[in-house]
Amino acid sequence: MVFPAGALVPCRRFWSRPVVCLLLLGLTAWGLPGEVRAGDPFEKVSAEDISRFVKTGQADRTLEPLIDSSGWTRAELRAGLQKSYRVSLRSIYGFLHSSAGERFLDFVTSGYAPRSPNVNPSTALRAAITKDASDGSISALGIMEALPVDFSVSGGLSICARQMDISSRQRTSALSYYLFLPACLHASQNVR
Repeated sequence: MVFPAGALVPCRRFWSRPVVCLLLLGLTAWGLPGEVRAGDPFEKVSAEDISRFVKTGQADRTLEPLIDSSGWTRAELRAGLQKSYRVSLRSIYGFLHSSAGERFLDFVTSGYAPRSPNVNPSTALRAAITKDASDGSISALGIMEALPVDFSVSGGLSICARQMDISSRQRTSALSYYLFLPACLHASQNVR
């Protein structure tokens, strides 16, 4: 997975904390037409590797190049991956089982899918999101840790926050996928 470095640069002009920009994602909507694809080379990176990076700032040699090529600073990645969004399990569940939620899941799993061909990508990601939301909050790290099977990038990865003013490196980073996913879900939880 690759997460883009510098993706929050435009927000720094207005706010001192880059995490505030991730909160603004709640104000942007994901869209199906004209979607943006991320397609960084994918190497197997475990949720444990990401968790260790978030907690300590240390990355192994598999994760390090993804961080370096992401377009994000290490601090932005660490803050964004652990940023928690308050959600209603009932609302998230309702959204993910609605026609809009099905379109959203199809969109965000178009290039990101389970390594096993016998597992439906939308079903697996829905299960992870629902499991992470069971305590009333979601985060990128929580969703990663809740995935029922290993996922991999199989083509162009869809970033749900296409309206964000981010660099091309950030837009094509697999780490951006996770940075934006919980914010997009938070913003969409009441959409049906």
